[in-house]
Amino acid sequence: MPLQHHQIIIGAGEEHKNLKTCEYIWKQLRESGADRKSVVLNLGGGMVTDIGGFTAATYMRGISFINLPTSLLGMVDASIGGKNGIDVDSFKNMVGTFKLPDQIIIWPDFLDTLPDKEWNNGMAEVIKHALLAGNELWEKIQNIFAVNEINSKPFKFEISTLLPEIIKVKSQIVKADPEEKGDRIYLNFGHTIGHGLESYSLTHDTHPLSHGEAVLMGMICEGYLSNKLCDLSNVELQSLIQTIRKIHVIHPVKGKAIPEIMKFVKSDKKRASGTLSIPLLKHIGTPIVISGISDNDLIESVHFYNSLAG
Repeated sequence: MPLQHHQIIIGAGEEHKNLKTCEYIWKQLRESGADRKSVVLNLGGGMVTDIGGFTAATYMRGISFINLPTSLLGMVDASIGGKNGIDVDSFKNMVGTFKLPDQIIIWPDFLDTLPDKEWNNGMAEVIKHALLAGNELWEKIQNIFAVNEINSKPFKFEISTLLPEIIKVKSQIVKADPEEKGDRIYLNFGHTIGHGLESYSLTHDTHPLSHGEAVLMGMICEGYLSNKLCDLSNVELQSLIQTIRKIHVIHPVKGKAIPEIMKFVKSDKKRASGTLSIPLLKHIGTPIVISGISDNDLIESVHFYNSLAG
């Protein structure tokens, strides 16, 4: 750390990614004498890089920041791409900025500190990137699952060796479409329904779903929609489901929760002129954006997820 620095510690968990925490960070920056030449170092998981990037991007109309992610999710997804934001009333990332960090420092040794739950949280984004890339990367991920005990040291080592390839999937898409006006929306596969599930859980559950758990659930739901609406083959759908189920136990969604989950889904940022656009898969490795999906299809996808329980 620099000789002159001020440490700001915030609460852990998505429930702290809000305006109240931002105000605390801005106050700490001001009271510590931070000016427009100061640099914020975001050291932590995906929530820290999200809110740290947002507060840096807005403090004094924007100061520099560096992301040093300590979680798998942060390394392969949250710290990359310049999307910074906070939640509002449990609606995910409703306020935010597009501002790239000055640097992203990936130090894989941090992964040795993670409990299995945090590994699985990050593996959701690893699987998503592999589904978007298809071909060689998807095959490599499936082979790692096939020959290693889940969350064993060899499993984690093999995944860590793929970090450059996994990160490259997102970085290439972001480079071509930095402000999500085109293909960057593909990176939201699993997140439209996933964010609805996560937002509902944050509002109602004592122990809310993690982002990764919600995205794994969302990818199964949106995989079902891909099969129904976009010609994703039954074989590909089963491959997607079987891979996810190796790290995810099905959490049936209560029927009474579905109407409120759908309200969160339909408030998603990818809605334009009242129409929701969702990235799905035509094939593994071939994402496609579909607009105007009916409420019945969205609800049906959640019932499909529930049918996998047991």
